[in-house]
Amino acid sequence: MIVEFKTDYLAYLYQTPLSEIRGKSEFGREIITQYKKKIEILIGITNLSQLKQFRGLNFEYLKGNRKGECSIRLNDQYRLIFEMKEEGKIEIILVNEISKHYE
Repeated sequence: MIVEFKTDYLAYLYQTPLSEIRGKSEFGREIITQYKKKIEILIGITNLSQLKQFRGLNFEYLKGNRKGECSIRLNDQYRLIFEMKEEGKIEIILVNEISKHYE
């Protein structure tokens, strides 16, 4: 898959080595590390149904005002929320946000 990021900050977190992230981050090092790993998984799949084979991800389609979006688990508290886009035959996952699940 091709992954696009909704914000420059999300792209920065993924593209910058952990040791080079400067300033106070909104997320801890553990969350950023998990975020990078999950993006790598998203890049490596060819369709969303493959995410179900990774039990720890807790992949799900969201409901309500988040209808059309999906989430996977970063840890017990944080989720990576994204949506599927199509441009021709290329599937693009647009990473929306890292959110606290219960806030």
